[in-house]
Amino acid sequence: MEPNFRCGTRKAIDELSEELNIPHDSSMQDWSYTEGNPDDIEKYISHYSLTKDDDKRFILMEFIIQATEYQNTEELFLKYCENIKPILHADFKLQEYTIHYWACFDNDNIEDCWKISPLMRQIWEDKKIN
Repeated sequence: MEPNFRCGTRKAIDELSEELNIPHDSSMQDWSYTEGNPDDIEKYISHYSLTKDDDKRFILMEFIIQATEYQNTEELFLKYCENIKPILHADFKLQEYTIHYWACFDNDNIEDCWKISPLMRQIWEDKKIN
């Protein structure tokens, strides 16, 4: 079952843009997906742990997942998968829509999905079973 749609709020986007020095304007689409820079993943993870604002945390996790997906080595990809896995488990309800999106459930062939889709599917199954 697909979770309720959720997206980042304009207020959270504006604040994160300033806090993390990320450019944006109102014409940019899918802001969090297009701006998740693999080189800045540590900054995103650190900021995630410091903020208590759920709207910011929601957007930051989109950044973190995008940045993990585009790590330039398998070693870094696996490292960040392991780093974010407990965060996604702990914040499952907040991140449920994002996890479902990246799980790529609309495609039965996992080979045609993102590299991170198997992790997202595993987290989804772990949380939905419990």
